[in-house]
Amino acid sequence: MQRASRSWLGLAAWLALFLPATAVLFAFQTGQSVDASNRALKIPDGTDARNRAALAEVVGDDHVVLLAFAVPGSLPMLPLDANALEHTRERIASLPGVTACRALPSPEPGLVLWAASLAGDDPGGLAGAVVAAARAGAPPTVRVLATGLPLIEAKIAARVAAERRHIVPWLVVALLLAAGAVYRHLGVAAAALLPALAGITWTGGLIALRGRPLDPVAALLDPVLLTIGVAASVHFVEAWRRGRRDGLDPRAAADFAAAEQKQPALLATATTMVGLLSLATSPVPAVVDFGVHAAFGVALVHVFTFALLPAWLPFAARHARVPAAATGVLARWPQRCARHRGPLLVLAAALTSLAAAGLPLLHADNDPLTMLPASDPVRADHDELAARLGGVEVFHLLVPARSPGTDPSRLLAFLAAIQTQPGLAGLAGPVLRGDEGQLAAPLLLRPSGSAVREPLFDGIERAATVMGLDGLVAAGPAVQIARDSAALLRGLLGSLWWTLLLLAAGLCIGLRSLRLGLLGMLPNVLPCLWIYGAIAWLDRPVSVATAMIACTMLGLIVDNTLHLLHHYRSERRRLDRAAATAAALQRCGRGMVLSSALLVLGFLVTATSRLATTVEFSLLAASTIAAALFGTIVLLPLALQPAPEVDDAV
Repeated sequence: MQRASRSWLGLAAWLALFLPATAVLFAFQTGQSVDASNRALKIPDGTDARNRAALAEVVGDDHVVLLAFAVPGSLPMLPLDANALEHTRERIASLPGVTACRALPSPEPGLVLWAASLAGDDPGGLAGAVVAAARAGAPPTVRVLATGLPLIEAKIAARVAAERRHIVPWLVVALLLAAGAVYRHLGVAAAALLPALAGITWTGGLIALRGRPLDPVAALLDPVLLTIGVAASVHFVEAWRRGRRDGLDPRAAADFAAAEQKQPALLATATTMVGLLSLATSPVPAVVDFGVHAAFGVALVHVFTFALLPAWLPFAARHARVPAAATGVLARWPQRCARHRGPLLVLAAALTSLAAAGLPLLHADNDPLTMLPASDPVRADHDELAARLGGVEVFHLLVPARSPGTDPSRLLAFLAAIQTQPGLAGLAGPVLRGDEGQLAAPLLLRPSGSAVREPLFDGIERAATVMGLDGLVAAGPAVQIARDSAALLRGLLGSLWWTLLLLAAGLCIGLRSLRLGLLGMLPNVLPCLWIYGAIAWLDRPVSVATAMIACTMLGLIVDNTLHLLHHYRSERRRLDRAAATAAALQRCGRGMVLSSALLVLGFLVTATSRLATTVEFSLLAASTIAAALFGTIVLLPLALQPAPEVDDAV
């Protein structure tokens, strides 16, 4: 009784310090600003960023919104409607922050085109005002279409801001209901969520306190930390339930769980952090921030798991009924896998070979437009205008002042020679000259992805060098986006190699066995290989979200492997390999299945996001976790007992 009173007093004292700090950080988190221009998705100090800055000295740094007014049925514009539109154009040009609103040549008689140039620090908000003014001033019989990078980025920012309000509450409800259905007790179900909720609140609050805004990649942080935290808590709860089944009181069972989970949970946290921190080698700031912040959040979740649950479970779940363990299936599972060894190994080998053959087909695309679903009005307007005009995105050929390309005859001859390049739709306006004599020639791009545009820009620059136009470069947002995509893919490969190396070293050191450490990599590397092979064969591009899957998931899915191998190593001291495998599965198999199921559920709920990148990341994460569970409960037991007659020492 005195022991229970002391534990409750300790919990009360701990909460007296914890809850006020959490409330303050939650307030900061809810007030976090949004990266309206998605700056974190662009490489800030690369060659293309510098070329873009140099281009701004010639063409200006204004942002452009393309407005189109279309008459249904492609009929000519009526004079009365044309006059009304002209008055609207003058009103838009007079809006604060709009430096110009000029009419553009149109290929259709029933289509009027304007380019509105925007200045200021909030082009997204100004773009929305311009579109609203265009819609308000357009005749009722005229459709208004609008596109442009400021408009696209503003829509992405709005969806990012809505992510936390939309995804996290639904995710919490879904995970709580699932945990409640499994444990049939609210206190136990809440234990599975408490450390994760505390972790995302503290992580998000501290990030907001530092003044870091939300971006499309940072929007993934809360659901990722929540699902990771719930999976970690499940193993602790399952250990507590084993203690209760063994006759321990709630307090002693909590102490037993903390002691049993101390080493595997620490290893699992360390490996997850390694996978996330490897993202810091990426050249994309948003990916670096996600990796660092997520690793910090995982560490906080680990601390909260061992600080909260040993006090929470004896207090809130002391009357929870713990049914007897159903160990029959788990005890027989390794033998069942062994009986089907041949077909299972053939299946794994076939999947691996097929995936490896598809890897050379991988290509990157970091186009911000693809973050929006195809049904979004902004993306629909962009696609329609691109189809009607042959393209809506412009890049420039930037010619330095001392380059031979400043000779008009040579530059015009070069522009004529490249007109037939795939991906180009022609000139987009007159050649402009800067104050220091540099030139900028605008070219219109046909609709395409980064995988097409990067070779186009490289080919144009090589052709310029061959023709003696030294120094000529492709510059502009479209160029930076395309080349950042290639850098993203290269960064992915670098991060992945670091993840594999550090994880292998961590497993070998943590398990104190080279053999077990290398075996532990097998069921976790293969699922990532299968997923990227599937992406390649489906001809899907590698986006920012897709690029993070391998490093993020490798650090996460290895957790189940660690728990299994930790218990296997403990049981191996007294049992042969087959029996040790069965005993290890009996101890942690239920926790592995439950944690994986909750992870899959969490990411499937996250796939209801309004951002296409979040949907893609979540579906791939759920697929990777499911494949990793297959690897851990099927392939790893086969590897641990390669032949019935072999029984080597650990």
